Amino acid sequence: MRGLEIFLKQLTVANQLTLLRLAAVPALALALLTGERLLALGLFVAAAITDRLDGIAARRWGQQTALGRFLDPAADKLMMLVTYVIMAMPDSPRPFPDFELTWHVPAWLALLVVARDVIIVVVAAGIYLTYHVTDYPPSRLGKWTTGFEMGTGGAFLLGNVWVGLPGELLKVGALSTGALVISSGVQYLLIARRRLAELDREERQPLRRPQGKDRSDDRR
Repeated sequence: MRGLEIFLKQLTVANQLTLLRLAAVPALALALLTGERLLALGLFVAAAITDRLDGIAARRWGQQTALGRFLDPAADKLMMLVTYVIMAMPDSPRPFPDFELTWHVPAWLALLVVARDVIIVVVAAGIYLTYHVTDYPPSRLGKWTTGFEMGTGGAFLLGNVWVGLPGELLKVGALSTGALVISSGVQYLLIARRRLAELDREERQPLRRPQGKDRSDDRR
């Protein structure tokens, strides 16, 4: 009961919007795989709007919580992974014969997005298990990367609904997003390396003697 009470206290308006975004992920996947392109685009746009709204609600109403700091980036990453992986698949796989796209996300871009997120999760989990550190705020470059991933994913979804979308725009978006994914991934590894070095030094430091302590106490 105590755990349930703590969870309910963390279930703020901002976190409820984030949970709605998480719930939209399997619906988006199913819409794509069954050929419902317009529905998939609508779900993606709705998820992007709730991403903005939950951030505004958290800041304006002081609803920052530990649950929200975990759920918000998790929802973003899961949405991007599902969108990019499914849109990189070839048309008409055996389990989903109605899946067919005009524009596919390049396979290399989907692999980069997946690889970056796997690296982030593995490194963060390693730091937590070793040093019990959970405070790992994203960098500005990381936020830009997430924004470009969302914009490029949305553009590919739009291109499969609106045939007039220029293909050159999708290519530029894919190349720009790929460059940001690589750059932010390298930056994350460098930051993690520096953070690990700091944590290791802190762990190796001997306990300092409290100031003002009478040294004669040591001889008793």
